Amino acid sequence: MNTKYSQFKKIVTETLKEMDRFKPECVELLCMIAAHESMLGKYRKQIKGPALSLLQIEPVTHNSVWDHCDSINKLANKLGIKRSLELLADDDRYAVFVARCYLLMDKNPLPKTVCEMGEYAKTYWNSNSGKASPEAYIDAYIKWRELG
Repeated sequence: MNTKYSQFKKIVTETLKEMDRFKPECVELLCMIAAHESMLGKYRKQIKGPALSLLQIEPVTHNSVWDHCDSINKLANKLGIKRSLELLADDDRYAVFVARCYLLMDKNPLPKTVCEMGEYAKTYWNSNSGKASPEAYIDAYIKWRELG
């Protein structure tokens, strides 16, 4: 069953507020990433790869965030979260938590506009060598929002 944009946005908003890391632009950025990566809330496991959750976080990235994010343990304790790769695919709160911690590891500020978010998602989330384009992130995000 597809996850709706409004459902996911609510989970993102609530999780970021629990973390004391809420920023409206971060909510929208994570929704944009999920829209593109999960094909509008459809996939929680990558078809031909290891990525999990609506945000399509690879196990290697998951482990790197837990091993290298300076504030993850303090935030995890605050939210009662324990490291668990098994939760990544189906627990949206957990996936959002890991994704936000990943974004905290970037020294650059979060983008503010939709166009900037598309560029950021392409370069920081997907990488310059990935198949996605900024336009693909933006288009998926707009479509998912319109679907509700």
